[in-house]
This record gives sequence, structure tokens and C-alpha cells, in this order.
Amino acid sequence: MNAVQPDERAGLLVDVRGIGKVYGSKTVLDDVAMTVYPGEVVGLVGPNGAGKTTLIRILSGMSRPTRGEGRVLGRDITSTTGDVPFLGLMVERPMFIETLSGRRNLELLFGIRGVVGGATAVDVLARVGLDPADRKPVRAYSLGMRQRLSLAQAIGELPSLVVLDEPTNGLDPRGIIDMRGLVRELADRDGMGVLLTSHLLGEVEAVCDRVILIHGGRAQRVYSPKDADARAVMVLEVAAPDDVERVAAVRTLEVIGIDAPLRMRIRVKKAVPEVVRALVGAGVGIEAIHRDESGLERAYMETVGAR
Repeated sequence: MNAVQPDERAGLLVDVRGIGKVYGSKTVLDDVAMTVYPGEVVGLVGPNGAGKTTLIRILSGMSRPTRGEGRVLGRDITSTTGDVPFLGLMVERPMFIETLSGRRNLELLFGIRGVVGGATAVDVLARVGLDPADRKPVRAYSLGMRQRLSLAQAIGELPSLVVLDEPTNGLDPRGIIDMRGLVRELADRDGMGVLLTSHLLGEVEAVCDRVILIHGGRAQRVYSPKDADARAVMVLEVAAPDDVERVAAVRTLEVIGIDAPLRMRIRVKKAVPEVVRALVGAGVGIEAIHRDESGLERAYMETVGAR
């Protein structure tokens, strides 16, 4: 991962290095580094048992690392004294007072902490797509509604850092799209730093500025969907076997993989129209050309799935 220079660290919400966690003889995390800036959405992706939940517990103050150093919202993560800094946390299996409405759950929570009043519960419920006037008890909520209420609990008091564990779990396609837009809004409009985990790689790629691929307790790779290098990868389908050799001779592109006899991935070195003109000029029969939308999926399989 790229090193963060000392003068850049002042604005970091999360800045941890060399994080390790050992339970008995089992190493769950090993030498993990992570940063999160205000207004940035960072994804944490890996298979079950990769160490994601343990890392989230350390970052949110529920557990201390066995080794390593760093700060979350200015607090030393190894400290055993002082208040844990307030952050918004959306867990995969949220707990509520089942006999009360979603609005009443929020009003009680906000009232206990004394950060915001009950009136704000109306606004935050509407923001996550729940009806503030709905008096139905939470025990009658669908899984998707519970997810929305969990998100409302996490963001209602406008924390500077939000940790979202599987935020799209149980949501229908419309809800997933809404969640994607809301997560970006938290970062872009409210300036929050957002750390999220998900098994839906397409959604992670669509919403995140950076994605940390974790496996076997180690951060194996950082993937940046918005990097120019990622945007430059195209899928090219040609008409005949001879076209494959012609493509390789075109200097405005680089062949980086052949997925099928007539389909390949290329990295373009010029604007796409210029590359297309070069291909046509070289006598290549182009059947189709489009941007490769499977970048994170491919990165995942290369760094995690193949292990």
C-alpha cells in the first residue's frame, strides 16, 4: 500500500499500521495498515474468516490489537483509558427494542447520548427511506427495513466516521441502489469518512474510492476503481483468429489478457476513439469494444480466490 507522508496524517480519521491480533495460537490479523480520510469511502473485502470483523472491532474500540499502532479519530487504538471516540457503527445483525417503533428506537438512543433531539429522528428515518409516521413495532419489520433502521442509528448523530458492515444485506434491488447513493452522499455532502464491508463486489466497486482486499488476516492489495489505470482497461471482441495478432501489433494499446479465442482485455494508451481508428487501420475486425466492468472481481480472484 502507498505510504502516507507525515504531513498528510493530520487529517486522517483512521491511521493504523502493523495491526495484529492473536487469539491463543491463532493469528487473526497480521501486519494490517489502513487509512481513511474525511469524505472518502473505503471498502473492506475478503472471504469469510479473513479478519474483517476483528479489524472492525479494533477500529471501533471494542477490541485492542495484540500488536501495531495508530489512531482512530485521534485516539490511540492501544489505549486502555479515556473515552472511545464516537463513530457511527452499522452491524450486520442489528439489535433493537422489538416492541417499539423504529422512530421510538431512535428517539431513545439519541436521547440517552444527548447529542440530538427526537425531531431529528424524523429526518434521518426519511433519509434512509423509512416512514417516520409508521408506528409498526420493529419486530414486524422486514430484513431490509431493519437494515435501513440500523443505518439510521449509525448516521443520525452525524459522526465524522461511519463503519457499515454489509449495509445492503436484505435489501431489494431498489434498496441497494438507494443505499449506494446514500453512502456516496454521506461522504460527498456530509464529509464523513465511510468504511464498509460487503460481499457484493459490483456495489463495492461502484461506491468506493479505494478497496482493501484482505485474506488470511493480511491486507493483500489495494484496488482503486477510480484510478486511470483501472478505467483504461477495455474488453475487445474481434471477428477472426487472425485479428488477435493484428491487435497485438497496435501500439496505442496493450493486450493484458485473453479471456476467449476472440475476446481479450486491453489497456488503452490513448483516447478510445483514437485506439479504435488504429485498430481499424490495422485491419482488425471489431465485433465489440467496451469498458471492463469486472475490475474488482478480477482483482479479488487474483489476490484472494486463487489462494
